[in-house]
Amino acid sequence: MRGQEHRAFQALDRLIAGTPYETFHRATSERAPGAGPGDRHNLVVLSRFPLLSSESLFQHHAEPPSWRPGSADPGYDAPEAITFDRPILKVRLDIGQERPLHLFAVHLRAPIAAMIRGGKNEDRSWKSVSAWAEGYQLSVLKQIAQALELRLAVETLFDADPNALIVLAGDFNATGETGTLRLLRADPDDTGSPKLEARRMFQLDAALPLKERQTVLHKGKGQTLDHILASPAMTERTIDLRVFNFSLRDEVLGGGDPDYAGSYHAAMRAEFSL
Repeated sequence: MRGQEHRAFQALDRLIAGTPYETFHRATSERAPGAGPGDRHNLVVLSRFPLLSSESLFQHHAEPPSWRPGSADPGYDAPEAITFDRPILKVRLDIGQERPLHLFAVHLRAPIAAMIRGGKNEDRSWKSVSAWAEGYQLSVLKQIAQALELRLAVETLFDADPNALIVLAGDFNATGETGTLRLLRADPDDTGSPKLEARRMFQLDAALPLKERQTVLHKGKGQTLDHILASPAMTERTIDLRVFNFSLRDEVLGGGDPDYAGSYHAAMRAEFSL
């Protein structure tokens, strides 16, 4: 609201009012360190388990890559750092076990061409294929940079505890076949080292039939852009995983409803035996 120093989550408060979630512990992301929540794309974790710590990860573990598009107008005098549009929310939970649960709430950059200075017309169409292509490259670089930050954060946990309880969950804006998910999983086929197998992250939703794990419907095509990845110690505790996509509506076509618009994702739920 106007006059508030930081954004309040009033819509969320109304949504969970009168439900068991109303009394849950809450962690939220920041748009920049110490700056409070952003106007959009905030991440929230509600937990019945006590919060031991939470932080928003930007470039904590990886240096931002440099980039200078040739199609920018006016051009850049020097390469600029590619910074994140949104953070990763890292939460440590006391689940009543010897080890805490490390939960990462994720919303990676979508592979949609990012803005290039002077690259668009007044009607928002691109002026050239070159500008669009460099904008698309920028969006992919942002997504893979976020994924690297996330993977390196996971590595620090494995360094401290090879049997760490780790879960990555959210909107990865990438299917399981993309380089983004391969980077995060670190499958033995990719690392080529059996000694690193204990550090792999298992994509839990990959165990479901393709139709059952689709979380987004875009122009009639189902895709799985949302995922839950788990460390070996959490994977062996998995007892169920479901995607509630039985009533999923097309985010572009909108099911014939002129008032229906936006990016809608099906809910995914994993259950673990602790």
